[in-house]
Amino acid sequence: MTHREIERAYAPAGQEGLPDLTELPGVARVGDPVVAELCATYVDTADLALARAGVSLRRRTGGSDEGWHLKVPADRGRDEIHLPLTPEGEPPDELVAAVLGWTRRAPLGPVATIETRRTTYPLLDVAGGTLAEVADDRVTGTPADGAPPVRWREWEVELVDGAPDLLEAADALMATVGVSPSTVQRKILNVLGDRVPPAPRVRTPKPGKPAGRVVHRRLAEQVAELLRRDSEIRRGQDEGIHRARVACRRLRSALATFRPLLDRDLTDPLRDEIKWLGTQLGGARDAKVVRERLTGLVGDEEQVAGDTRRRIDETYARRREDAGRVVATTLTSTRYFELLEALDRLVAEPPWTEVAEEDARDVLPQRVRKDWKRLRRRVEAVETAADRDVAVHEARKAAKRLRYAAESLRPVWGKDAKRLVTATKRVTTLLGERQDTVMSRADLAQLTSQAQDAGEDTFTFGRLHAREEQRADDIDGEFSEVWADLSRPRLRKWLR
Repeated sequence: MTHREIERAYAPAGQEGLPDLTELPGVARVGDPVVAELCATYVDTADLALARAGVSLRRRTGGSDEGWHLKVPADRGRDEIHLPLTPEGEPPDELVAAVLGWTRRAPLGPVATIETRRTTYPLLDVAGGTLAEVADDRVTGTPADGAPPVRWREWEVELVDGAPDLLEAADALMATVGVSPSTVQRKILNVLGDRVPPAPRVRTPKPGKPAGRVVHRRLAEQVAELLRRDSEIRRGQDEGIHRARVACRRLRSALATFRPLLDRDLTDPLRDEIKWLGTQLGGARDAKVVRERLTGLVGDEEQVAGDTRRRIDETYARRREDAGRVVATTLTSTRYFELLEALDRLVAEPPWTEVAEEDARDVLPQRVRKDWKRLRRRVEAVETAADRDVAVHEARKAAKRLRYAAESLRPVWGKDAKRLVTATKRVTTLLGERQDTVMSRADLAQLTSQAQDAGEDTFTFGRLHAREEQRADDIDGEFSEVWADLSRPRLRKWLR
């Protein structure tokens, strides 16, 4: 079982009582309290790789959710995966696999035990629905290395069906009784303290500050993103593959666009390895995209030859299975784990050149402008290209690079960068669909040949191929409008 945990922890200093929780927006009444005695054993690697990454893996007894809990960072809050207790007391293989991107096969063992006396108050709306739960915890945490236990009191507000702004209102309400959000939002960090290695320091990008700050932030964000998506893939979430590939593209784009800031002798080989990873993940994603596209096209047809759907289903089921094996092999390979180690080193100790110390305003806009010129050349080359599909695809890749470069600059250039991102995204989305038709047409040609060899009716495949050709032509016609929008000089004034 998986659910998204969105919560806020607070640190009452003494014996304060909870404020009047009905003052929170939408809360009509507070339900009866429920008291539970909880005991959780946290497991981690010897160097606390999980704690450092914001990941928790624990065995909990007591309360209504006894079992193994894995909590991993998510877009908002954390994803919590809950499995039953194991007879032998070891973490379930499924959860051990889900954290391999962080542990890199290092053995797991107990690092702390946390005992909590929890009093939970449900916050109910007028219809009796639960908006959130407030927990008043009295906690004792004991490190596994024999250090003295740590004791504290904590309040938690966790959303159930309430909106995120309820947490903002909770901050204000807690402040009325002199209670602030906890500086540590995870209990395990209170227990382990300085034992947890600090994450690499990523300084805030600002105008007038070194250009390297902007690039460092981008690299750190995308390496963390790749590891989050690694866990999603291992947990069977299809979208994780797509998001991991996007993180790969963004990393490669940053290393390419901002190459003068980094030692290329070290980063160029890393770009090649990131490209390898993206390629290994690509088969699974491409098979999913084309299957969904063809299934949708077939659904629009009034008359479909008898074996068409069966052949599509069987073909892409096999491809997905084959691609899944490639992904599984890749994510457990020594080469992949070495890539993750190299990415960790990149974030911990970027190989800066002297250019990275220059003012961001003097260095970075011209790098993005260079990507813009690169895109313009590739768009101009489409009209005279011998192979239009290849040329358009190259223009699409250049547009993605420009989009990702502009994304990187948003922390400093704000709305200017955002407007360029938005305009470029329209180009990449449109050309992305065109590339989907290229893949689907190639597959349809293959499906037609296979159907002919089997003596099946190929009429529907021919119809689908013609429709995809027409859609590609339509996109070529639509492109002039989105390109004109992206080409507006005012979008690039800030790049001078």
